[in-house]
This record gives sequence, structure tokens and C-alpha cells, in this order.
Amino acid sequence: MAFTVTLPVRFGDCDAAGIGYYPRLLALVDAGIEDWTAATLGIDRATLHGEQRRGLPTITLTTEFKVACRMGELLTLGVRLKRVGTSSIELEVAATVDGAPRFTVALVQALIDTSTGRAVAWPEDWRTRLQAVAKADAA
Repeated sequence: MAFTVTLPVRFGDCDAAGIGYYPRLLALVDAGIEDWTAATLGIDRATLHGEQRRGLPTITLTTEFKVACRMGELLTLGVRLKRVGTSSIELEVAATVDGAPRFTVALVQALIDTSTGRAVAWPEDWRTRLQAVAKADAA
């Protein structure tokens, strides 16, 4: 079962016609992934970036928009872990409103040392958690 979070499409997320503006929709996806990361790894981004000196920048991103999002809708983001690499993860995010598809995002993120900007291997406890989530998401 994918991790889900529901976020409202607000005025500031839309263009003048009240349609979700894609950079803002991707910011909502990032917020959903931030919540997923905290739930999956047991560490919030403030701690990850601060005391851990680690980051999860996006390496690749592909988006397919199916139906426009509109101001006032509640956007549910389902985050699935597709693959765990040495220092990367492949995620898929499905955005829906009342179960109806709006858009999908496929992305790869890499764990980096923020001091050097270089990829680092997943700590073993995080890898174990990630692999368990990937197995559950594949079922």
C-alpha cells in the first residue's frame, strides 16, 4: 500500500484561471515526499539536512498531467517506492482527487553529503526500512 497524504490546492497554487500551476503542483509533490521520507526513514528534513548533513535532491523527474487540478480540490498524493539503489531511490507519485487521476510523477532521488554534494550509500538501518517499504509497495 502506497503512503498517502492529502493536501489542498490553494489560491497560491493556481494560475489566474484557478487551474493548478505545474511548478506549484510539483512543490506539493515535494511536500508529500517530505512527509513520506519522515514516515519511512524516521527522520524529518530539518534533522536530515541539519545535524545529519544529508540531502535528497531529485536527479530525474518525469511528469504526466491527465486532468487539470483546480483551486479548492483536495489532492491525494500516493507515494510508492519502486527501487532502492546504493545511494538512490526511485519513487512514483500518483495524484488524485476523489480517486480520479490528475497527474503522475516518476522521480529518482539520491542521498548526498551536503558538505561535498556527493552521493553517499544509505546507512544500513535506512536501507532496511527502504527495502521493507519497497517490498510492501510491490505487493
